[in-house]
Amino acid sequence: MNIVIIGAGGHGKVTLDILQYSSSVKVIGFIDDEDSHDKVINGVPVLGDVAALPRLIQEKRIEGGIIALGNRKVRAALFEHLKEMGLKPVNAVHPRAVIAKTVRMGDGVMIAAGAIINTDSVIGDDVIINTGATIDHDNMIGDHVNIQPGGNLGGAVTVKAYTEVGIGATVIQNISIGEGSTIAAGAAIISDVPDNVTVVGVPGRIIRVDKPE
Repeated sequence: MNIVIIGAGGHGKVTLDILQYSSSVKVIGFIDDEDSHDKVINGVPVLGDVAALPRLIQEKRIEGGIIALGNRKVRAALFEHLKEMGLKPVNAVHPRAVIAKTVRMGDGVMIAAGAIINTDSVIGDDVIINTGATIDHDNMIGDHVNIQPGGNLGGAVTVKAYTEVGIGATVIQNISIGEGSTIAAGAAIISDVPDNVTVVGVPGRIIRVDKPE
């Protein structure tokens, strides 16, 4: 399957590296609204911006894609746009990630090297489980969530849609984290977190209520 990566930054480079282990897809290019369209990243060209995709789909016989951007709302909008254009959202799962057989996973998911996802967890659409993150048993990870490198979630944790768990943050078991919230790097979450807040510190405390987008 010929595919493109939406986003030519650092996350795009990591996603490319993961996909190059796969024999079922061929990354023929990056799509990026800001980066130079004559740029080549690790042998793969930046083909154009999102507006050029309808033409490129025909010219390059593109069948699928994956979103490699950090902004959760932008990612979600582009995820839907890909589907509207008839492209299949593909998963990028590093061969050195450890994923239990009973894990259920959506579409457009990126799981980086060293990540661990334990039994009976559910991963939604367009989720990033980044380098070395751990997701213990019976977690529910909503659509468009970003678990940053080294984030650690205990058993039976729920992370609702559009939320980010920062680098090295820790969430104890049986916690629910609301939609659209941000858990700062290194925070320790020991109680439930509501929607649309930013939480920092050890133990975690709310420092800001964010306006829903």
